Amino acid sequence: MIDKELEPQDHADPLRRAGFEAERQMAHYLRRAFAEDPNRFVFHNLRLERRGEAAQLDHLILHRSGLLVVESKSVAGQVSVNGHGEWTRWWKGQGRGMPSPVLQARRQLDLLLALLGDHTAELMDRSLLGLRQRTFAGVRGDVLVAVSDNGRIDRGTDVPELVKADQVPDRVKAVLQVGHARTFGSFGFTDAELTRLRAFLRSRHVPGPLQTGTSPAPRPRPRPDSRSTAPVRTSQERQAQARPRPDMACRACGGTDLSVQSGKYGYYFKCAGCAGNTPAKPVCAQCGQPGKVSRRGPEFTATCTGGHTWPYWTNPA
Repeated sequence: MIDKELEPQDHADPLRRAGFEAERQMAHYLRRAFAEDPNRFVFHNLRLERRGEAAQLDHLILHRSGLLVVESKSVAGQVSVNGHGEWTRWWKGQGRGMPSPVLQARRQLDLLLALLGDHTAELMDRSLLGLRQRTFAGVRGDVLVAVSDNGRIDRGTDVPELVKADQVPDRVKAVLQVGHARTFGSFGFTDAELTRLRAFLRSRHVPGPLQTGTSPAPRPRPRPDSRSTAPVRTSQERQAQARPRPDMACRACGGTDLSVQSGKYGYYFKCAGCAGNTPAKPVCAQCGQPGKVSRRGPEFTATCTGGHTWPYWTNPA
């Protein structure tokens, strides 16, 4: 069953547009394979947050024995993996290193499992007449990396998680069959647990900047006066810009009246309500890599190890 559809996206950037097309292609294959399957539940573009960090799951399959993450990669040329597990993307004979999407998917899965573990009591049943709390300790977690159909794979070493997009449904079925055989009689979600997990995952989705459905409307430029050519912003506009991540909250009191400050250990959020500190740990919504914060006046920008840069925060004027 499809529990969360792929959210429409409209990107001006050709690389992001190609990435979304790869996800749309994968969503089509998964729909064909599992839309009428009552035991597999598919979530597309699921974005979850935990303690200031985010996991962007291109495709998640919840099944009786566990969870499987499918990471979609748009590859117009060729992708290769050498004997050291290092990945390279090739285009017109030119190679460029890239972060391992297998490790990226595993990090996303780890954050998801940690989030579920935080809510064990509300998601999992109690057994032995209510005396023992079931946990996620035995849950099976798998990842697959799907390369778009028009891309090529050069396998310098065996990477069992790496497949072409059209091969994913059969590989998913094979992985789940093996997982069911290994865990049969030892671990399996109950019907009630699956129902709670499905509702929990839908409710915890936090749309990111790439999942708004439309491209952001261009902001009109005010006329410059004779004294300055800088755009004039109202106090309301400045206040709105000070909340580019409304999901961010103080880890101590849950307050959202925050500003970014710098200290001995880097940048952090200072809460105006309780004066508590919350680490600023941006995560790239495009590749899932951690980002490094830089400052220019009241504006803060994050840059990840994958080379992506995005606006992170703007302090109130």
